[in-house]
Amino acid sequence: MDAAIASIVFSVLALGILSYTIKLANKYWFRPKQVEKRLRDIGFGGNPYRIIFGDAKDVEGMRAEVTSKPMELSDDVASRILPYHNHLVQKYARIGIMDPALVKEILSRPNDFRKPSKDQMAEVLVGGLFTSEGNVWAKHKKVLNPSFHIEKIKNMVPSIVDSCTEMMNKWNVSLDAKESVEVDMWPEVEALTFNIMCNTLVVGRSIEETQKIYKLRVKVNQQAAKLAKLMIFPGWWNLPTKELKILKEAHREIGILIKQGVTKRLEAMKNGASNPGDMLGLMLEAYQDETSGFTLEDVIEECRSFHFIGPESTARSLVWVLYVLSHYPEWQEKAREEILQVFGDQKPNVEGLSQLKIVTMIVYEVLRLYPPTSMVHRSISKDTKLGDMVLPGWVQITIPITLMNHDPDIWGEDVKQFKPERFAEGVFNSKMQSIFLAFAGGPRKCIGQSMAMVTDKFVIATILQRYILELSPSYLHAPKHSFLLIPQHGMKLVVRKRV
Repeated sequence: MDAAIASIVFSVLALGILSYTIKLANKYWFRPKQVEKRLRDIGFGGNPYRIIFGDAKDVEGMRAEVTSKPMELSDDVASRILPYHNHLVQKYARIGIMDPALVKEILSRPNDFRKPSKDQMAEVLVGGLFTSEGNVWAKHKKVLNPSFHIEKIKNMVPSIVDSCTEMMNKWNVSLDAKESVEVDMWPEVEALTFNIMCNTLVVGRSIEETQKIYKLRVKVNQQAAKLAKLMIFPGWWNLPTKELKILKEAHREIGILIKQGVTKRLEAMKNGASNPGDMLGLMLEAYQDETSGFTLEDVIEECRSFHFIGPESTARSLVWVLYVLSHYPEWQEKAREEILQVFGDQKPNVEGLSQLKIVTMIVYEVLRLYPPTSMVHRSISKDTKLGDMVLPGWVQITIPITLMNHDPDIWGEDVKQFKPERFAEGVFNSKMQSIFLAFAGGPRKCIGQSMAMVTDKFVIATILQRYILELSPSYLHAPKHSFLLIPQHGMKLVVRKRV
């Protein structure tokens, strides 16, 4: 009897192990090889499939090589920002996902071409609306959209200008004693855009609370950058590293602080306090409406998300605008002349915003050359028609925005040159509308794009009214893709008071 039971147990275990082995083999070998064959049959080139790690080691190796030293002062940055993807395009020629018509189709069909499965780092750094899908995404977007209507954004302008003035007051302390001062604009604009976000989307938070969250967010970003090399390893999130421990603890503390702020505002609203109509207030109204399905956890998650993606994406566009203004003094002077013509020495205001044509052209051209998001990913779970072809299920699609923005077949032979005049007719009144992807596109385009543009233009106007910017001799040109596009060695500029 014992032998028979042992035989049965052994058989069950053997069948279980065999079944699991078959599933693993199918997941990591047979299905990927079938997908590879089908992609080659419809004309796609590329490297042969490599199990588990794929091209991750090559990607990281090329990234490490290009970031090991700065580059010359040039706007031809695509091969540095996306070195591996640029290598593939050079090797296999343009690929389907760089075709503007196909990209437009992918981004306009979010139910067919969905965001890839969530990963832990994306959840920590962003989460919320950015990573949600389907009905959850639609519910959250419906609640958040009113926060970014143009009338709401107009009300943010005084806070934007005041935050910028506070930053410049620190520069003036140094400029009172000398003619010029070197300023690393990267940490300056990071702190600036974070303060703007806190003062406009989440009204009423104390300076102390804002600073606590900002310092923790900086800590999260620093540890995330250190962990980038580990992400090619399966299960990396559970590795017992010092960096992961620090990141998870900082993430937890941010959650506690945000929850405290949300709870405090909710109690005040229940006790009759007026709703300032900011993003937090609108979310709490939705939470109190039982038919909305918006939970308190949703409120906290979105607050956490916008503490990262809101100021981060705006800071990354703004810092490169300041770079090109310093690198191209003739365009800085054109922008300044326009700003002074519209506002004089008065604080920039909403009424003059639409008159800043040159400033708008400069911002759009910077977003083309230095897009905050270097690439967008989508995936399909079943065979899906795209254009004239049928893509096999389980394919992840990468749209390399930076490569598209530097593609002469799309933008012309002057694609590598800084030429704001290409946007003289505006981005939505020109042939570029369907290929300008600085804010992605389709239903899932960046919800805060209008706020980002307004912030960029008003900060530029406020600075150029008062100062002349120059590249510092110590500046090292090193754009780096790190979730979003950053200046690897900072953005050191020389600031002089305008006479």
